[in-house]
Amino acid sequence: MRTPLMKAHHAVMWVLFLAMVVAARIHWPEPEEPEILAYQGVSDEMFSTLRRHALRFAEARARDGFEFTDGSNAASSFQIQCRGVPVLYVERRHPLLLISLPLGAGRRAPAIFYLQATLQWPLQPLSYLEQFLAGVQEPAVQDRLLLMVTGGVPEDERCRG
Repeated sequence: MRTPLMKAHHAVMWVLFLAMVVAARIHWPEPEEPEILAYQGVSDEMFSTLRRHALRFAEARARDGFEFTDGSNAASSFQIQCRGVPVLYVERRHPLLLISLPLGAGRRAPAIFYLQATLQWPLQPLSYLEQFLAGVQEPAVQDRLLLMVTGGVPEDERCRG
C-alpha cells in the first residue's frame, strides 16, 4: 500500500527525470558514434567510381552546404561534410570497405541517404556475423536513445540538397 510520503517521493522522482530529459535536449550534443556498414573489399576501379559519385553529389549540392574532402590517404578514404560537419565517411580498409554515417546525419543532411544508396548499390554487404567478427560494430542502444532525446539539428546547420 502506498503512503502519501511514497507518492510524494514517486512524484519528485518523475519531475527529476523529466527535468533531466529537458536538460539533455538543451545541452547535450548529438552523439558522435557512427553507424558503420561493412562490405567486401573493392577494386581500385570500383573505389574510384564510388569516389566520383560522392564528388559529383557534393559538387551538385555545394550551394546547400555539402562539401567533398579526401581522407588522410586519398587513395583509400573520403568524406562528405554538411556545413563543416562530416555526414558520410568511406574508407577502404583491406579486406573491407566501410561506409560510416554519424547517428543523426539524416537529420542534418537528409539527401545523404540518396548518396549512401547510390554507393551501396554495387557493393556486397557483409552479414551481421561477418561484420561483428571483423570488429565492425553497430552503435549501442544507449547512443541511439541519446540521439532521440537530444532532438533535431538547428535549421541553419542543415543541408537541404
